[in-house]
Amino acid sequence: MRIFNQLVFDGYVNGTAAVYSNPMYNDLLGSTDQLSITGYTAQVAGTSPTLTVRIEHSFDNIRWVDRNATAEISAVALSTSGETTVQGHDGDPNARPTLGLARLRITLGGTTPSGQIRLWAVGRDRAEG
Repeated sequence: MRIFNQLVFDGYVNGTAAVYSNPMYNDLLGSTDQLSITGYTAQVAGTSPTLTVRIEHSFDNIRWVDRNATAEISAVALSTSGETTVQGHDGDPNARPTLGLARLRITLGGTTPSGQIRLWAVGRDRAEG
C-alpha cells in the first residue's frame, strides 16, 4: 500500500561527487518497507554523462550503508539534448530489515557532467491481508 509520494531532491549537480536527498526526509524515507524512485534530468552537459542513485539507510543518522547490493538506478545514460526520465525501486522488502532512516545518494558519471535532477520517492508498505 502506498504511504507517501514526495519530491526529495531538486537541484543542479555539477561534477562526480556524491550529493544526497534533503535530510529533512530521512525519517520519512526510512518509515516504509519499500521505496520506488522516479524522476528526470534536464540541461545535462558533459561527455557520456550517467546517473546513479542508491538508497542508503542508517540506524543513527551518522553511519550509512547501502540498502541493496546494486544501485536502484544504475549508471543510466543521460541525454544532453533533452530530458531523461529515470526510475528504480528497492528490492524485495522481505529479504532484509529496514533501518529507521534512509536517504538517496546521487552521483553523476562521465567527463565533467552536470545537470538539473528532480527525484521523487514513493514509500510503500507490505499489504496486510
